[in-house]
Amino acid sequence: MSTSAPVSISRSDGSLAGTIHSGVNSYRVSSGREALNRHSGLDRLAQQHSEFMRQNRGKFQLSKSANISHYGFSERALAAQRMMNMSNVAENVATCSGTGNRAASTLVNAWIKSSGHKKNLQGKWDATGIGVVVDSDGTVFATQIFASENHSHMAMTDRMRQF
Repeated sequence: MSTSAPVSISRSDGSLAGTIHSGVNSYRVSSGREALNRHSGLDRLAQQHSEFMRQNRGKFQLSKSANISHYGFSERALAAQRMMNMSNVAENVATCSGTGNRAASTLVNAWIKSSGHKKNLQGKWDATGIGVVVDSDGTVFATQIFASENHSHMAMTDRMRQF
């Protein structure tokens, strides 16, 4: 992976991920937070994890759902930190059935109603990635990764020391 520039989307681009992004940003702004910019590298990480959850559905033991998991989060966080110069990485995952705006609304509202997910929604981030996969039966798997871009001089120095 290479470092990717953030992609700023203020309104939904029409995709399910774009509609989730718009819903999350609406919630953030209504809570006094700044809107998050989409980051193509974080989008890729989130998309890969959503596909992983789809492929492994029924195998997880996270809370009430055997269809979702944060499995591999530490590797995603490390990739975001090392390859994309991100810091303070967090993640929300969810699943539901439905399509379009209804599915996006269901997912965002589920995150808002969960204290841990809500904390991530309200965090001091400036970048996000969203990945969504819809299985053949209509089950939606969603991952949202939150992070802050680290623009400090020392961050680049630390990255170069890894090599």
